[in-house]
Parts: sequence; C-alpha cells; structure tokens
Amino acid sequence: MKKIDLPLWSDTVFFFACCWILSLCILRYYRITMWLAVALCSLISLLLGAGFFFLLYRSRKKKFLLKRDIEEKEKLMLHLALSSAEANEKLFKPLLQEEERTTFLLFSMQPLSADTVAEKIKNMKGEEEFCIFCNTLSPEARQLCEAFTLPVTEGNEVYIKLKDKKLLPEKYICGEKKRRSVKEKLKIGFCKKNSRSFFVSGAALLILSLFSFFPLYYVIGGSILVLTALIVRIFGYA
Repeated sequence: MKKIDLPLWSDTVFFFACCWILSLCILRYYRITMWLAVALCSLISLLLGAGFFFLLYRSRKKKFLLKRDIEEKEKLMLHLALSSAEANEKLFKPLLQEEERTTFLLFSMQPLSADTVAEKIKNMKGEEEFCIFCNTLSPEARQLCEAFTLPVTEGNEVYIKLKDKKLLPEKYICGEKKRRSVKEKLKIGFCKKNSRSFFVSGAALLILSLFSFFPLYYVIGGSILVLTALIVRIFGYA
C-alpha cells in the first residue's frame, strides 16, 4: 500500500482554497454573476492547483520517498556499502559517463567522514573539479563540502537516479528479509510488556459498553482482552 504524502496534498488544498476565494472576490468585484464566477474561479483554481502540485512534487521528490521506496533505498545503500569498488563502478558506469567531472563513489556503513573528503581534496591535482556519491555525510564532511563547493549526491538522490535509469541491482546483498518462525511471532505478540496494550484495549471496550445500545459485543470483546492481558502478564514471554 502506498503511503500518501499528506503535507504535499494539504499544501495543494490550501493553495487551491486561497486561489478560489481570491479569484471569486475579483470576479464578483467586476459584477460577474454568482454562478459564472463560481464556475470560473473553480476552473482557474483547479488549473493553478494542478500546476502548483506538480511543481511542489518535483521539488520534494528527491527528499521524500514512499515507504516502499525507502525500504528499497536502504537495501541499495547496504548493497553499495558492501560491494567492491569495481562492482560499484560497473553499476554506476552509465551515470558516470554523463558526468563531466571526476566522480568518487564513497559508500560506507557510517556517514562519510571529513577525513575521507579531505584526502580526496588533497589528492586532486590543480583546480580539477570532482563530485561525490555517498550514502550520507557527517556534519563535519558536509561543512567541508560546502566550504569547497563540492557537489554531493546522497542516498535518496542516488536511489532516484539509478531507478530512473533502470540501473538498480537485480539482487541486493543481504536483501532478503529473514522470515520469523511461528514461535518467534508468538514471543513478540505475547511478551509480558504487551499485557498493558491488551488491558487498555479491553478496559476501553468495557467502558464503552456502558454507553452503547448493544453492550453485549463490547462486554464480550473487552472481557476477552482483559483476560488475555492477565494470562500474558502471568504466563507470557519475558
């Protein structure tokens, strides 16, 4: 299931409402009939709102990913950090051919350090320009890159570039999730700390039964949850 970008939609709705009320007031000022003014301002606001949505979406695309994309991006970052330099160069070859400057692929498990960036700066000859692809920067490395105006492409943008060019690996290193056994799932679901959740849910249903026209279902459901909380508290996994 795709995650809805609520801030994007709420900003668009707000923009639409502002355009609608403003255009309605302007049209009514020029004595245009109400029904025609409403129709025109709705059309104008829809067109402007659509344009605003796509502009905002494009600007946010590199920063905000859907949940499914975030999971795949994390697998990609781990894959790149564990892959050899030769394998990464082969993967990024179509992208590197588009770059007019030297590109360093510096993927690691930890945020890229300022020492690594400083070493690349020292090893570059003259005023030769270069850019960096990495998972993320440490605060010190970010300050150093800003000081030397070094272009940096980090995790989200790396993922989007590879995805747009259809260059994502077919298989990721450590990409398969380990499936939990039934016993492990039971341990997680019926550990003692979950007794609070069962009790709160059951108590809420029992309280709601006092105000419901059909209290029986609430009483049965609440009683089951409260009894489950008691059993989990006594016999549940530590």
